[in-house]
Amino acid sequence: MNILYIGSSGALSLVPFKKLLDSKYKIAAVGVYAPIFLDKKIIALENESLSLVASQNDIPVVDLSQSIENIIQQCRSYFIDMILTSCYGKRLADQVIRFPTLGCYNLHPSLLPCYRGPEPIFWQMKDAAEMGVTWHHVVHDFDAGDVCMQKKVLLDEGASYHVINQQLAEVGAELMLDFLSECSSGTQTSIGQDSKLASYHCYPQQTDFSLNTEWSAQHAYNFICASKAFGHRYHCSVDGQSYNLVEAIDYDNNANLKYVETQGDKLYIPFKEGVLIARYTDKIEP
Repeated sequence: MNILYIGSSGALSLVPFKKLLDSKYKIAAVGVYAPIFLDKKIIALENESLSLVASQNDIPVVDLSQSIENIIQQCRSYFIDMILTSCYGKRLADQVIRFPTLGCYNLHPSLLPCYRGPEPIFWQMKDAAEMGVTWHHVVHDFDAGDVCMQKKVLLDEGASYHVINQQLAEVGAELMLDFLSECSSGTQTSIGQDSKLASYHCYPQQTDFSLNTEWSAQHAYNFICASKAFGHRYHCSVDGQSYNLVEAIDYDNNANLKYVETQGDKLYIPFKEGVLIARYTDKIEP
């Protein structure tokens, strides 16, 4: 098979791509949106990008910002018969999706059909939901294609967004090799998503960084640790007072408090189960 690998600069793109580089499968080309060239060489504004790694490994790069006709023409010239995508934020044209004879597939960091959309890690952590990754068929609607493979992922306590992203990428990369093995042997099967179980979430807004004291303190702690990279404050209302939290320090699910306690810049906040210890700003809203 000749694979066109489509992605961006995040771990969810780079980790599976590097796993694919070290495998027996052929990456015929890489697809990115508007790669940056300088003196006919690809450069990266980040420390590392998919297009830069492809260029360093002499893999041709397809610019997905060009016309559909040009993209299809390049796919023909590289004899593309399968497309794999991960962490690509734009909709692929239907002509591109239908082009490869072996199909077009995407890695999504949730257990589909739950948590479709562009930022599933945030929403899964906010809901304290079961985490996982899914390889699925790409169709016109985002994240709605038949499921090929998926796997649950257990996260470490207090994991940051970066760590979670990396862990999901590594599991997704291993699952990709299992998926390609099944494709090669002709044993790969898929199952349609149950639309009744499907959920879709957009990018989080400031109001989405609120805490609910009906949660457990552990839930609140893990959510703050996982979403701190977004750079927002966390709004928490307790007993008629509203607090802007900066970061979670710890929690104790066995502790009990009737009211919020303050020690310096630390708050001890009672939740339905346990107590959250967090830092807060000087601003306390009435």
